[in-house]
Amino acid sequence: MPVSEIVLKNCSLFRRATPGVLQQAASQMDILQLKKREVLLVNGRAFRGLGLVLQGRLQAMDYTIDGREVALTTVDSGEAFGQANLIAPRPVDLTWVAVSQSTLAVMPPQAAIELLRNSDMSMQVAVDLAQQVCEFLSWQKILSVHPISARVCAWLCWAAAGSQGLVIPRQAELAWRLSTTRESITRTFQRLQTERILRRDGESWLIEDPDALQQMALGDNKGAE
Repeated sequence: MPVSEIVLKNCSLFRRATPGVLQQAASQMDILQLKKREVLLVNGRAFRGLGLVLQGRLQAMDYTIDGREVALTTVDSGEAFGQANLIAPRPVDLTWVAVSQSTLAVMPPQAAIELLRNSDMSMQVAVDLAQQVCEFLSWQKILSVHPISARVCAWLCWAAAGSQGLVIPRQAELAWRLSTTRESITRTFQRLQTERILRRDGESWLIEDPDALQQMALGDNKGAE
């Protein structure tokens, strides 16, 4: 199924694209439907081109040395994936798996590389990748916080980005992102709710006491000068 130019405009990578670039991309992309937990394969092989998540959510999965499945990154609706491996000298093999039922637009590698030769698209890809680097660095800073309860609070402060409300992923997903257990996440959230720092509001959460949350996020650095 071909992709419409209007659909592409809803994705961050193509939001500022010229009509010519949109037409070129739309003519080279196909729409795929994935069921929950289905692996993205093209002609029976792992995907290596440029993709967009039109609806749903994807994760790049791999295995640790001891055989545990881990998610390396997550791509939400309206975001692109695969662009780093297209231009990296030493790409990382990734297996893309649908977190939920998902609709994707995919482009084969050679067509994607030709598209990126356009200077406007090259700049937009650079912007997207720069933001990803900044987010990875932010995660590294969060993962350095101890104890685990403070790490969870540090993530809440970062994810809220100054807002009082935020949407929190499933506790199992947050646990692997924060390198801890679901039980630790649950205990921390229960404490935050008991102390009236955090409150659930339907599908979202509200930070009721941002100052207290910031103090808890200091962890082992609390009181250090």
